[in-house]
Amino acid sequence: MDKNNLIIFTFFILFLISLIFSLDNSILDFKFGLDLTGGVLITYDADLRNVKLTEINDVLSGVKDLIERRINTLGIAETNISYTNSGRLIVEIPNIKDPQEAINLIGQTPLLEFRIPKVVGTTTYFLPSELTGRYLENVEFKLNPQTAFPIISLKFNKEGSKIFEELTKKYLNQPIAIYIDNKPISTPIVRQVISGGEAVIEGNFDLLTAKKLANDLKQGALPVPLYLKGITQINPLFGEKFKYLSLKAGIIGFLLVVIFMIIFYRLQGIIASICLIVYIFLNIFIYKLFGIVLTLAGIAGLILSIGMAVDANILIAERIREEIKWGLNKKEAVITGFKRAWTSIRDSNVSTIISAIIVYFLATSFIKGFAITLSIGVIISFITAFYLTRLLTQKIYDLSI
Repeated sequence: MDKNNLIIFTFFILFLISLIFSLDNSILDFKFGLDLTGGVLITYDADLRNVKLTEINDVLSGVKDLIERRINTLGIAETNISYTNSGRLIVEIPNIKDPQEAINLIGQTPLLEFRIPKVVGTTTYFLPSELTGRYLENVEFKLNPQTAFPIISLKFNKEGSKIFEELTKKYLNQPIAIYIDNKPISTPIVRQVISGGEAVIEGNFDLLTAKKLANDLKQGALPVPLYLKGITQINPLFGEKFKYLSLKAGIIGFLLVVIFMIIFYRLQGIIASICLIVYIFLNIFIYKLFGIVLTLAGIAGLILSIGMAVDANILIAERIREEIKWGLNKKEAVITGFKRAWTSIRDSNVSTIISAIIVYFLATSFIKGFAITLSIGVIISFITAFYLTRLLTQKIYDLSI
């Protein structure tokens, strides 16, 4: 088997695999976004008043990771969380029947703070310090060997250890209060400078309460307070309607493209249509294989990439036509036509991918789906339109390069 036959055979095998995976929902299911499957959109505002400007992005990223971990315990893997530098977090949870369960779960994560004393007259107030649960490295539930009362042992990371040491040095022989969810748990007096980043929470805990608190802190303490600002419920019936209309529009659009290509380009149009079918199923296969979440914007990206794939085939067909008009035989026309179409196809695809990458990093979560499907589609169309179309054209015209 020569090289060209091997490539065509490889495309054929990939097409069969894609066809099976695309049509068999028992193997891999599509993952649809909130706008297509229904669900809930929850908006929070993070309190960033005590966060340094240079640390805002890291803090919000930590909150995002924490919320994802906690919601994933509900068995929902398609959760999408985005945030702005102003502290607004948007949590999109598809396929959820009880939004309150997710809200409660997010809110259960305790906010751990170490507060420093400030004396006003005869009254001591405790103000937030830099040291919060975001610096926790490990949390353990223990029993005090002397009193047998439950305690919670904390271990801070390197940065947290340094902050804790500075606090104990600055407030030696003074109280530093430990607050959880804005409630004082204990107010120990600092008797010595503590290095190594280890601390203990003691309070009037019963056994179960202490274990739960340790477990919640271990899963991840909120680095900053979150305030619920709004809940939007999206009816799944609308999502089903959108899916139906999107599928219908896609099929009609594809058939019109095929008819156009065959009428105007005859044999070359048939070849292009075959490549488009392979192209579509390869896209669907990749969406399923890598769990790409399909949104309305993502479907729009797929449809746009189909247009670009058609455009590449039209460019190739027109170049071949022009070469034939200039007096070249079919073999020479195909060789020259593909060669001259290459730079235009390459440049347009590369520029589109660059644009999609920029959109992905700068846009909101809904538009990111558009950028992802467009990028995948352009890469696949680049391969099928140039390589598969060229090889099939050569075989059909009984040519070889």
